[in-house]
Amino acid sequence: MALQRSAVRSRLAPPESAKKSEEKMIVTFGKIIAYIGLFITIVGLIFGFGIMFQDTNDELAKLFFMIIPFGFVLFFTGMSTVVLFSPRESELGNRSDLSKK
Repeated sequence: MALQRSAVRSRLAPPESAKKSEEKMIVTFGKIIAYIGLFITIVGLIFGFGIMFQDTNDELAKLFFMIIPFGFVLFFTGMSTVVLFSPRESELGNRSDLSKK
């Protein structure tokens, strides 16, 4: 009976290499989302304050200020994804050369 259960589990579980490549893809996606969020936040700050100090179009300045929280949420989501799915030191093994650099 135990042999049958382990055979069923082995058929249902993906191989380790597929799991690691999927985690790398998720980490890469998280980095991309974080960079996009950072870009949106910086653009919103620069253009929002720039337009506001020129006294030309306050509505446009408000629009740029309103995209800043959206950029921050994207940045935070990307960083959280990277932290959650990056490999830990315990998963990397005993690599003493990493700690020396």
